[in-house]
Amino acid sequence: MLKTIPGPTFKIDSAIPCGCRISRDEDTQKLRLWYCSTHAAAFELLEVLRSNLTALDAVVEQAGTGKCDPSTAMDAAMRTRLLIRKATGGV
Repeated sequence: MLKTIPGPTFKIDSAIPCGCRISRDEDTQKLRLWYCSTHAAAFELLEVLRSNLTALDAVVEQAGTGKCDPSTAMDAAMRTRLLIRKATGGV
């Protein structure tokens, strides 16, 4: 089940506090959400976290040879998994 977080109340064609705005698309006249730079980057950040997780898992796997301490990579991997879970609603 997705966790809902109440957002701000807004008027059409005005920006909400973060800079995102809702206005009609000129071509289709349908309401559309235009993301602020922070929210637009959030989707890219999620992808980067997912790719970092793969790299961290590889580091932890190779650390099993005893050449280095894997605790930092394991901690980063755990925090990355938690953040991905939180950002995707547990999916």
